[in-house]
Amino acid sequence: WCCRRRSFPAMAQGHSFSSALSSATHLLRAAAFPRCVPGPVRRGHPSRAVVTHFAPSSTPSLPSHAPSPPGATCRRFRGGGGGGSSARTFGVLSSEVEALRVQTLNGTFGALVEGVHAPLTPAALRCGALGAELRAIWVRFGVLVIRGLQSMTPEDLAAISGHFGILSQDVGAGREHCTLPGVPILRIGNVRDQSGRMISQPAAARGNLLPASGSCQYRPEERLPVWHTDGTFMAVPPAGSALFCRRAPPEGAETCFADMAAAWESLAPEEQASLEELECVCSLAHHDAKISLRVPDYPRLTPEERTANPPRRVPVALDHPSTGRRALYGANSSTCRVLRRGEAVPAEDMDRYDLEGIEHESVSILRALLPRVTSRELTVVWQWQEGDLVIWDNRSTLHCATGYDQDRYVREMWRTTIMPD
Repeated sequence: WCCRRRSFPAMAQGHSFSSALSSATHLLRAAAFPRCVPGPVRRGHPSRAVVTHFAPSSTPSLPSHAPSPPGATCRRFRGGGGGGSSARTFGVLSSEVEALRVQTLNGTFGALVEGVHAPLTPAALRCGALGAELRAIWVRFGVLVIRGLQSMTPEDLAAISGHFGILSQDVGAGREHCTLPGVPILRIGNVRDQSGRMISQPAAARGNLLPASGSCQYRPEERLPVWHTDGTFMAVPPAGSALFCRRAPPEGAETCFADMAAAWESLAPEEQASLEELECVCSLAHHDAKISLRVPDYPRLTPEERTANPPRRVPVALDHPSTGRRALYGANSSTCRVLRRGEAVPAEDMDRYDLEGIEHESVSILRALLPRVTSRELTVVWQWQEGDLVIWDNRSTLHCATGYDQDRYVREMWRTTIMPD
């Protein structure tokens, strides 16, 4: 499984993995769903198991808030955050995989997907019908995880990413040296070529190790972890991102995810009303300047690149185009100011934000929310293994990287950017 044992309080209380598993399996009566028969539950941490096989010709709907089926019971577990878990199997149209098992990672947030009758492979994941099923699951749960894809090629990753939207051809200004040959895939990590030249984008989380508690909750006094959504500085912000693990250190380098739709719904009505009037000013030049203050190897824009990448504006409250569900949005290292819609920013202020990496005090509006919206109840901590693929929806989630010992270990991740279609 994905998460460290310390992330599961039930384990700390003396429950073994096998005993927890034996208590985890609860099957839904066949009447609850059409053509429902019992199926196996993946070995792992305790979860509610609602295992359902659908005829391949039927595609189950994925409502925004799927209620617990009648009679279903569960034991609670922690998936880096809090909440229960459920596993469901949905029919798919595929010559290689007849059905998928979907196990949520924290309540209704995050989904680990695997094949019921055969392991998922990069070749199987290229299938268009299977891709449509995965996209529905991704939109529903915000984060989609598939394991065991060690044979993934760059071409596979590009093709799979296309199921979720339009594959962006732009890896970002100043990052051409970090791109895999022939495909718009950004290499992230600490990989160098034979001459010692960095050929990957360094992670912005150097030195930011998870604390011993395993908590990924934002720490205001340190401004860590660096919680964000991707690409708010782009003319059209991306719908999602896909990250594939090519090489992973044996410890550290977790990626954490937070449910911003549930976070928005947790806010008081008066808080929501005040935030709805605000937007974020997001600048790629500010983003790079800010990160380079603590990560010297991080690329910065040239004057020409800065001119070609002007600041953009995004709302603090974003309605998801597929589900209509509202989410907290706009948190990004590129966010240099928060203001009311249409309010102007003096050019001299933008120069300071872009060139010095200094952010306006108004960004504290977002920072003040981060401890609450990155609590255990809303988050998942993912411990990477080689061959893992994680695809997240930038419109309804935040994520953050954590550090690892870069002097001892090599980490190599491949990332694609998925644009709305």
